[in-house]
Amino acid sequence: MGQMRDRNLFFISLSQFGISFSSNFIIVILPFFISGISPYSPQETLLWVGWIIGSSSIVMTFGAAFWGILTSRFSPKALFMRGLFTHTILFLLMGFTSNLQILLVLRIIQGVFGGISTVGLIIISASSSKEKLSADIGFFQTFLTLGLLTGPPAGAFAASLFGYQGAFISASAVLFVSFLLCYINVKDIPRQPRKESFFGRGTINRYTIFGWMLCFIVQVQLMFLPSVLPNVFEDFNIEKSSMVRWAGIVIMFYTATATLGTYFWTKISARVRKERLITSLIIFGTFFLSILVFSHGIVDFIIIRMIQTGIIAATIALIISNFAAERRGEVIGFMNSSRFAGNALGPIIGTSVLAVSNLRVLYLFISFLTFLVLFGFKLSLRGFEDRAPIQG
Repeated sequence: MGQMRDRNLFFISLSQFGISFSSNFIIVILPFFISGISPYSPQETLLWVGWIIGSSSIVMTFGAAFWGILTSRFSPKALFMRGLFTHTILFLLMGFTSNLQILLVLRIIQGVFGGISTVGLIIISASSSKEKLSADIGFFQTFLTLGLLTGPPAGAFAASLFGYQGAFISASAVLFVSFLLCYINVKDIPRQPRKESFFGRGTINRYTIFGWMLCFIVQVQLMFLPSVLPNVFEDFNIEKSSMVRWAGIVIMFYTATATLGTYFWTKISARVRKERLITSLIIFGTFFLSILVFSHGIVDFIIIRMIQTGIIAATIALIISNFAAERRGEVIGFMNSSRFAGNALGPIIGTSVLAVSNLRVLYLFISFLTFLVLFGFKLSLRGFEDRAPIQG
C-alpha cells in the first residue's frame, strides 16, 4: 500500500505539473498568437483574446464535478489517461490552426477535459491514509503551483526560439511524456462509491458550499493581480518599456513563495488542529493583502505580496483535503471546481472593481469578501462537527 501511495502521489502530481506547465506555457503566447492570425480589427481581436483565454477556465468550473461523478462508473486511471492524452492532442492541434473559431472550440474542449485534475485528486486520496492526506494533496498542489511558476517564462522562451507552432508542439510533447509516465507507473484504484444524490445532505450543504466559497475567494486572491499589474506599475511610476519585465519578476517571486508555503504548511498540518491552522492562515494572509494599500514602492509591494501568498496559498489544499477524506468523487469534484472558478473570475473581479475605483479599494474589497466568507464558513461548521474531518 505504501509503495502504491508513493508512486501514485508522485506521478499524478508530476502529470499535474505537466498540465499546469503546458497550459501556462501557452497562455503567455496566446494573445500574440491570436493577434497574428486574426482577420478582425484590433478591438474585435481583443474580445477574441478574452474569450479564447477565459473559455477554458469557465468550462472547467462546471466540468470538474462531472469528472468526479464519472469515477463511480468508470476506472479512475482510465479516465485520467484519456483526459491527459486528449490534452496532448488538443495542444498539438492548436499549433496548426489559423482560424479563431476553431481555436475557441479547441479551448472549450480543453476546458471540458481540464477537470481531470479532480480524478487525480481522487486517485491520490484513495491511495493515501487520513493521516497523510493533507500533506499528499499539498504535494499535489505544490506541483500545480510549480507549473504556474515555470510555464510562462518557458513559453515565452520557446516561442522566441521555435516560433508559435514550435511552442505548441513543445507543450504537447511535455504532456505526452507525462502521459507515458502515468500509464507505466500509476496503479488503478477501485471505482468510487456514489451512494447519495449530488444535492443530498452529504454532498451539497452549507458546509460544502462555504468550503467551496472559501477556496474560491482564496484562488481569487492568488489570481486577481496579473490583470491589474499595469495599473500597479503606473502607481509606482515604472516606465512602460520596463513593465513586462517587472511583471515577470513580480509573478515569479510571489508564485515561488506560494509554492514553498503550500508545501510547508500542508506538511505541518498533521501536527496541529487543522481548522485552527486554516483560520489562522486565511486571517494573516488576508491581513497582508489589505496592507498592500500602504506600499509606497515596487520593492515593498513585492515583499508584502510574497509574504501574503506564502501564507494563504496552502489553505486551498488544506480545505480540499478535508472533503477528500470523505472519499466521494462528486464532493472532491465540486470542491476542485472552486479553483477553476477563481481562475476565471479573479481577473474579472480585479479589473471590474478597478474600473470604478482604485487599487486600494480593490485590495480592501477582496479582503472584506474573504473575511465575510470565512465568517460564514465558521458558522457552517455548527452542526457538522461530528461528520466533518476538519475537526479531526
